[in-house]
Amino acid sequence: MSNIDEDVVLAHFIVSDDVERSRRFYAEVLGGRLAFSGPGGLTYVALSNSWTIINGGGGPTDDKPSVTLETPRDPDRVSSFLNIRVKDIEAVYAEWSARGANFLTPPKQHQYEIRCYIRDPDGHLIEVGQTTDPDGDWTPVHWPSSTHPEGLVLTRFIVSEDVECSRRFYTEVLGGRVVFSGKPSGEPTNVALSNSFIVISVGGGPTDDKPTVTLETPRDPDRVSSFLNIRVKDIAAVYAKWSARGANFLTPPKQHQYEIRCYIRDPDGHIIEVGQTTDPEGDWTPAHWPSEQTT
Repeated sequence: MSNIDEDVVLAHFIVSDDVERSRRFYAEVLGGRLAFSGPGGLTYVALSNSWTIINGGGGPTDDKPSVTLETPRDPDRVSSFLNIRVKDIEAVYAEWSARGANFLTPPKQHQYEIRCYIRDPDGHLIEVGQTTDPDGDWTPVHWPSSTHPEGLVLTRFIVSEDVECSRRFYTEVLGGRVVFSGKPSGEPTNVALSNSFIVISVGGGPTDDKPTVTLETPRDPDRVSSFLNIRVKDIAAVYAKWSARGANFLTPPKQHQYEIRCYIRDPDGHIIEVGQTTDPEGDWTPAHWPSEQTT
């Protein structure tokens, strides 16, 4: 491929104890649509610019030999989550509440945004926020030109001990680019990568809109309930290129029944799956590969 960094699509993998229940939440409450239903219950829900991949948990595998996938052990200790940026949070709050969304609180005004949080049926935290700072990350001047008509953008928020170190990883290793750096010291930093965005910031204790939740880097990087999932067209090329840039792969790519895949850890221990579909009827074969990406 001429540009490996553009031949990737970002999705968000969540572990669920009941995939069908989770599908209904992401489709019927948040407004996504079923994009793929695969072997063993693997389900993709398309929402705005990205996808939520829902599947059950499981123990270590040959490509993540020490990692167990499970629903959140403690939903109040959170190291990464889906972050939904919206243009009209009051409208979104009213509509999703009417559909049954479990908001922790109503939207709260903070220094640079109005925001609130939802829990999905398995306890995964989701932030919903509208920027109010004229120079902020998701004001109209910064809103992606390809934003979907529903007026929301999916990003992934990760907690970092060193935002600058994490920024270098997501830009210099994975090939993203900085689109916003916040106040006063780069917190948050937003990195655009393919069709989505990584929001990087430091942790912290409970706030008025998440009164029991602490944000922190992974307490046990081998117990994982959600992660960034990067789908690629040529995993051998991506593995070689990102390894040369310093990516910390757990193993080389491994052939599984429906895909070739491997995993990376970022500087804070967040796991990232990198996979190439080999099933002709699978999720990211050419027939299913999205025709448009946000770059």
